[in-house]
Amino acid sequence: MKPFTHTAAALVLLMMTPGCVSHSNPPATAAAPVAAAHPSFDADRAFGFLKSQCDLGPRPPHSAAHEKCKDYILQQLTPYVDKVDTQIFPYRDSTRGVRLSLTNIIGVINPHAKRKIVLFTHWDTRPTADNELDEPNKKKPIVGADDGASGTAVLLELARQFHDKKPDIGVVLLFVDGEDWGPGEDKMYLGARYFAKHPGDYKPDYAILLDMIGDNHLEVHREITSEKLHPELNNKVWKAAGDLGYRAQFPDDTKWEITDDHDSFNAAGIPAVDLIDFDYAYWHTLGDTPEHCSPESLKVTGEVVSRVVYGEK
Repeated sequence: MKPFTHTAAALVLLMMTPGCVSHSNPPATAAAPVAAAHPSFDADRAFGFLKSQCDLGPRPPHSAAHEKCKDYILQQLTPYVDKVDTQIFPYRDSTRGVRLSLTNIIGVINPHAKRKIVLFTHWDTRPTADNELDEPNKKKPIVGADDGASGTAVLLELARQFHDKKPDIGVVLLFVDGEDWGPGEDKMYLGARYFAKHPGDYKPDYAILLDMIGDNHLEVHREITSEKLHPELNNKVWKAAGDLGYRAQFPDDTKWEITDDHDSFNAAGIPAVDLIDFDYAYWHTLGDTPEHCSPESLKVTGEVVSRVVYGEK
């Protein structure tokens, strides 16, 4: 993902860019937490998924760790969904002189339901640490604990939750590949672009993107493009957060205009919003490691999203 400025500048400079922040609404008063009406989200189990991905090392396409991670996701996902599918597609990077084999992984709950939602994230990691200060480090791949592993971890735990208590609607858990290949945006969001053009039977009523939601100081603001295009979908999410008492982690204001996987969905006529905490100092650096993420952040995001899903009929 990239901010709307389309630069590869360090994050600290992005945070100073006036155009990245919109006007904010006063945060709503946090509501008292409500009793769970569905199985609980296991924060420790989710964090185990995050660490297991990171233990494989950096996972960019065209690497051994990328293949191992694909196998790991399929192994963890398959027992908890009604159907597993993959979209395998090629991508030729003429600049690097490599031909990639990319894979979108799809897990389906209630495949015959009339209505369905896509929950999606990317599972690949960045092959270059663009925001490192030292030039030699810029060429190294990142571990991607937050940027890659966190959203994947949440979806894997949600699969277990939705297996234990089926929602009333269909849920497509989509893990897209090639989001962070880059370095330019013409070589990013590859899996989301492919799925948006070839959704087949998995085209949803709407989609929610989870990207960089593991920061141990979680603050997910309404992303500006999402709010402009689909405020009603954002309202579902932020109402769920408020009902659960998570207003501190989901402030009810807008911040950051991010170019991300949700843009491909919206361009293809699939309503989609982006849940992202872009105030993360380790974005595209070698410091994007598990110690800068937390089980609690995964739990908060997972509980908010599951509440949205269980609230649908």
